[in-house]
Amino acid sequence: MKNCGDSLIGEQDLFQSQNGGANPTSPLQCRIELCKFSDITHIFKKYHYKSNHMGGGISYCFKLTYNGFIIGGSVCGALRQSKAYIKYGKTIEIRRLALIETGCNFESYFLGKIIWWLKKNTDIDMVISYSDLSVGHKGTIYKASNFKKIGETAPSIHIFWKGARYHPRSLTIERPYSYELREAIKNGDAVKEIGKSKIIWGYKISRNP
Repeated sequence: MKNCGDSLIGEQDLFQSQNGGANPTSPLQCRIELCKFSDITHIFKKYHYKSNHMGGGISYCFKLTYNGFIIGGSVCGALRQSKAYIKYGKTIEIRRLALIETGCNFESYFLGKIIWWLKKNTDIDMVISYSDLSVGHKGTIYKASNFKKIGETAPSIHIFWKGARYHPRSLTIERPYSYELREAIKNGDAVKEIGKSKIIWGYKISRNP
């Protein structure tokens, strides 16, 4: 597994497929498209440590395909702590990014194309993402994609329930599973654990005048 974080826009081609590369599953042979969250939820359920539970708003969803088979997905959405990043201008967060085992360079390729699309199609100034040290994510793909470390969070708090990991915000949002999760905390079926910090990564989008 390789982890790196419903669209309002219908599915459409973003980048023309390209042939080439020595690797038979080279990123150059992939296609990246806007999609619905439902198109990629199975990727997160199987390959992302937070599974497919998504709280908060979703702005854009992207899928990475090879020969019509979905091998990766990403979700971008509004920041949870927007005031903290006001100095960077209009900012968006990569909320999810996960791929199946595909070989090297796919993650940075996927990230690069997402940023390219945001640059061409939005007025976003800054892209933020996080790597969770609690699960051994040190941000290698962000470094490879020219993201800069801009800070660290306080130690993470995780809730474990029914074999899945949840963010504490899951206890306060109004979702059917949240009601069950709150009851599980009360009766001891769910457990809170304090983990390590998350590294905050930022990519400043430059546009020529």
